[in-house]
Amino acid sequence: MAILQLRFPASIRAKFKAGQYLRIRAPDGNERSFSMANPPQESDGVQLHIRHVPGGAFSETVLASLQLDDKLEVEVPFGDFHLREDDQARYVFVATGTGFAPLKSILNDMIRRRLSREVRFYWGGRSKADLYLAETCEKWAKRYPWFTFVPVLSEPDANWSGRRGLVHAAVLEDLPDLSDRHVYACGNPMMIEAARAEFNTRGGLHSDRFYADAFVPSGSSDISQSQVLQATV
Repeated sequence: MAILQLRFPASIRAKFKAGQYLRIRAPDGNERSFSMANPPQESDGVQLHIRHVPGGAFSETVLASLQLDDKLEVEVPFGDFHLREDDQARYVFVATGTGFAPLKSILNDMIRRRLSREVRFYWGGRSKADLYLAETCEKWAKRYPWFTFVPVLSEPDANWSGRRGLVHAAVLEDLPDLSDRHVYACGNPMMIEAARAEFNTRGGLHSDRFYADAFVPSGSSDISQSQVLQATV
């Protein structure tokens, strides 16, 4: 995966909610959607976490050719994946791979605003390399009493001493009763659908308290009040 940092022209700020995404208009004319990993307080640019997809038109062609000071056209913001704060329910965040990006935005926003609502974050991957910013999460867990980080690997090597298996299963092992939680899930569509079904049937999670952003190859058709900007690498 790669972390791409883009900056907007001087004096330009983009308004967005932590957890939302943008669209990049690639040179081939197609659009690609990526969640923003930075919090709204850092509105003079965006940070994107991009997974390399074999044969991917953007990740293997456009991304590989980008140079410092190259320009890209982006449209921001889109999506309804953002924190709800209308009650005192505790949060469970679940991600696979680069599904961490919008949750990183939300967590950084919570830290900036000094929110102390309980968050348990479960991050799943096949190998340790998939949890590419695990050290950041570990630092947060040591510094903020309200934050708990649980890494989960499905195909770890022999040196892994942490949790094993499917990430949504780890959530249910620790929290068999989810009736008083809000769940935010992002990443692999198969994980999200399994989590949605099992959290509801086995964990007692209210269906209107499951918020998801599935990462799929094509862009979403969601409509929002967005602005088109030119961003520089």
